[in-house]
Amino acid sequence: MTGDKPLHFLARGGGDGAGLLHHLLVDRAVKVAVVLVALLVVALGMRLIWKKAGRAEPSRRGDR
Repeated sequence: MTGDKPLHFLARGGGDGAGLLHHLLVDRAVKVAVVLVALLVVALGMRLIWKKAGRAEPSRRGDR
């Protein structure tokens, strides 16, 4: 990927691939952010479903 130049050389801005490391880090940060947001949405959805199911349960028992 980076040829014969190590990543620390690219991180310091050396060579023609100076923007490569920055691009890779931004790409990784965006992917991590997407995963965190997805986990948050799933957690909130599960909490909402759990609350709705919990509220519906006593009224069903009262109907019997």
